[in-house]
Amino acid sequence: MKSTTNIASASYVGSAPDAVVITTCTLRKKKRPPFAATPISLPIGPQHAVQTAWMEKLRALRPELLAGALYAGRGFGLATQAAEIAEGRLYIISAGLGLVAADRQVPVYGLTVSNGYAESVASRISNEFDVGAWFSNLLSGPHSDQWTDVLGQSSGRVLIALTRPYAEMVGNSLSELEPQAIARLRIFGASLASALPAALRPSLVPYDERLDTILPGTRSDFPQRALLHFARLVTFNGGSYDRDTDYAAVEAAMNSVRAPERVLRPRRNDAEILQLILARLHTQSGIARILRALRDEDGVACEQSRFSRLYRTAMELREAA
Repeated sequence: MKSTTNIASASYVGSAPDAVVITTCTLRKKKRPPFAATPISLPIGPQHAVQTAWMEKLRALRPELLAGALYAGRGFGLATQAAEIAEGRLYIISAGLGLVAADRQVPVYGLTVSNGYAESVASRISNEFDVGAWFSNLLSGPHSDQWTDVLGQSSGRVLIALTRPYAEMVGNSLSELEPQAIARLRIFGASLASALPAALRPSLVPYDERLDTILPGTRSDFPQRALLHFARLVTFNGGSYDRDTDYAAVEAAMNSVRAPERVLRPRRNDAEILQLILARLHTQSGIARILRALRDEDGVACEQSRFSRLYRTAMELREAA
């Protein structure tokens, strides 16, 4: 098996790989972005004006490190493993940069299209925010490839791990590919059918909650867990790329197990969870440890990205006290 670095930097001279692996970017980054590389520095206005200002900013920012070295988190690590197994080139869907090869030098930035975050570009847009149009414009940015360029890197399957917000963001541009290109797509994620255009729904690989028995994890890393399981399940080197054959293999794997029993945890609002985190910080440290304590000891339901946001707020409040 090749190392992550070798996979990211491979040029594939002489023959195309049998797969391309695409995953989402993460809020967690290994280097903190400067103020000038976040939406907070942008003016408030209509989407086209905000987008123009962001694109100008991207052209001015200095690339600092490889995209594959920027993102942190378990889900990104799982996608990297899947790329190694498939011996495919890794790409990242970025709400700030577009569609980025892991071996491309990029600036350190912070931007999300989701509401409720300090780095949300939605807070700068005064009219209705069209996330699909936002991403389509990013595809012409200085750090992005086009979908057709990415599919040209492989003669085989294109494996894409998506959360629902990212499915809504990339669905329209992805559905504009030719039918023969769409037939090569394998899309991984939970409850994505209603978030994707009809042309892409046959590309959804039939994973469900039974995956938690085979490869446990959180809801936020479900797409990457499914992607990794698929990479381990199918044959890439000279294997069949038939969609029905792939799906039959997945269904056989799912039918061999039962979904784990779910522990019902009460939901709390942001203010309540923030107080629980602040109380824990008196005697504990570490985001993973406190999240596990809230789930196991306090019985609180909290999705990982939501908890990360509240944990950062708690740390800022504690430092300001």
